[in-house]
Amino acid sequence: MEKLQWIDHELKVKHASEEVSLLPKEYQLLQYLWERPFQVFSREDLLDAVWSMENPTDRTVDDHIYRLRKKLTPLASILNIATVRGKGYLLKVDEEVHKSPLTQDQEVASSAKVLFHKYHLYGQGKALKVLEENQDIFGFELDVENQCYLHFMKGDFQWFLRNERAFWDRCYYLLHIYSYIQPDQEKSLDYFTRALEEEKLPEFHRTEIRLLNRLSLLIFTKRIQEAEHQLSASKDEIEHRGLQNMYPFILLTELYLVFLKNEKSSIEEKMKEVREMLEKYPYSREQATFVILTGLQCFWNQEETEADRFFQKGFKLFKEAKYIPGLLISLNVILFFIKEFRPESRLLFTYQEMWQELADEYRFSDLKTRIEHQLDVHLRKNNNL
Repeated sequence: MEKLQWIDHELKVKHASEEVSLLPKEYQLLQYLWERPFQVFSREDLLDAVWSMENPTDRTVDDHIYRLRKKLTPLASILNIATVRGKGYLLKVDEEVHKSPLTQDQEVASSAKVLFHKYHLYGQGKALKVLEENQDIFGFELDVENQCYLHFMKGDFQWFLRNERAFWDRCYYLLHIYSYIQPDQEKSLDYFTRALEEEKLPEFHRTEIRLLNRLSLLIFTKRIQEAEHQLSASKDEIEHRGLQNMYPFILLTELYLVFLKNEKSSIEEKMKEVREMLEKYPYSREQATFVILTGLQCFWNQEETEADRFFQKGFKLFKEAKYIPGLLISLNVILFFIKEFRPESRLLFTYQEMWQELADEYRFSDLKTRIEHQLDVHLRKNNNL
């Protein structure tokens, strides 16, 4: 059922080149049926599921089904809503429609993974989108990890709260989304630390959390001594294991720590080192992050107009790369350091407003509550923290 894409913040569903826009209740109704294919639901069942807090009329379900059927005509090859006389409605789904024989070809699958990795490294969001939407045409299927990454990259965060995938496939992304929208980074650090204790966490996710992600949270919870120790250990392991793809990230993270320690000579030296590193690793997300950090350096030097210009340029680069998490991370970093360096700055209000706009667009409050519930269910509490 992964052939249908859900774009929650736009109330749209997509399949290949077809895109259907829905009204809020139409979207909710279709989503409910999609998650329970081939099950028959009476009008009363659907009223309870979709309109539980309202007082709909007797014709509400029938009217919505009628409109849904008309709007879903372009997707008739993969789904349709059928009437079961005397009982209600069910959603019929064809999961195998137009499946290419090339999906069984390992050479094609291997080439697709290499291409995906390159597009990912260089921030080619549009190219990744084309790959995702035309898997049937190109003759390959994205694996679970790449599917998760694409939804994450696009900011389709609600997708991770639908139980179509195992929790442990989604855990890494739920942790990150939570850290972007939770102002109290101590809580985020607690969840990341608890996740490391779980054997079911995929090993490649464990490595990134242990070497990179937890380090960032130590910095933003101002645990400087522990962060310095973790930074040294992470750099040694990255060097020893030849994890070159992590090298740009660890240097950028080190810059956060240098800024927090507020040492002028160290800031200038590390900015120069990162600039040289990006000439060797010209990855677009890292380039955008460095632009944001250049803005922070301007802000630290009390050049607010220049700082704002670099911040906006960085956001533009993230948007061009179609990488919404980078935008959210950078906004949180900017707000953190404005409060650290000069909380009376006019820029604080500007970027707090921006954060609120994104909170409304991506429904942060709802996300936070629902993600906390899933994390609390699956991650054991560590009484030693």
